[in-house]
Amino acid sequence: MENQVSAMPLAAIIIFMASFLFSIAFITRPVKRAALDAGMPLRKARNIQIGIFIFYFVYLTYVSVFALKGTFNVDSVPPKVVVWAALPLMVILFGFIGNTPLFKKLLRSITLESLIAVHVFRVLGIFFIILYGYHLLPKNFAFSADLGDLITALLALPVARMVSKKKPGWKVAVYAWNIFGILDIVNLLTIAVIIGANGNLREMAVFPFVWFPAFAPATILFLHMTVFRKLQLLKTVENPKEYSYANN
Repeated sequence: MENQVSAMPLAAIIIFMASFLFSIAFITRPVKRAALDAGMPLRKARNIQIGIFIFYFVYLTYVSVFALKGTFNVDSVPPKVVVWAALPLMVILFGFIGNTPLFKKLLRSITLESLIAVHVFRVLGIFFIILYGYHLLPKNFAFSADLGDLITALLALPVARMVSKKKPGWKVAVYAWNIFGILDIVNLLTIAVIIGANGNLREMAVFPFVWFPAFAPATILFLHMTVFRKLQLLKTVENPKEYSYANN
């Protein structure tokens, strides 16, 4: 089991794990606010928030157990962490969660700016550079992964502010930012598969940094697609006749 744990210093591992769990808690905050805005009692809103955190905590525990057993630390295309963890999470989020009445109700009440601002959690991508600094990740992967995440995270608040104040060009800014965020994940996955085929991404297959590939692609893509769904919902509100026609 020992050789299935990151070679990073213990202090860095602890900071990463604490930051990662905090980020998940951070993601749940706008959901709680949306539940309250939807007219749900405070207790139910808190239960939804806690439920999301518990879901991800259990999921990361599942991923961690397999990582510590060495299940993911093998050369394969596609990487086993994608097949055993990332894809199942994507199916759960896109195939189930995104189609539930509760999700649709929350989507109606959540603000577009909060869906955008929540992406500041992607500053966690800085750990790719830290891993490179310890010679644990290839330079091209580390900087590609970190740069896209940081750009998306740093632009999230300015774009969210444009939306909240309805500044000229806010829709164009949202579409551009959202597409960039999606392409960043697609690009990262492509690079990961190519480099991973040569066995150079061990840290992404062992505990705890296996959390990155297991959690990030599916969750981030789901958040980006939720932004698109919110934009479409706002469009139907602005054009009720078009909405009525589309649903006949």
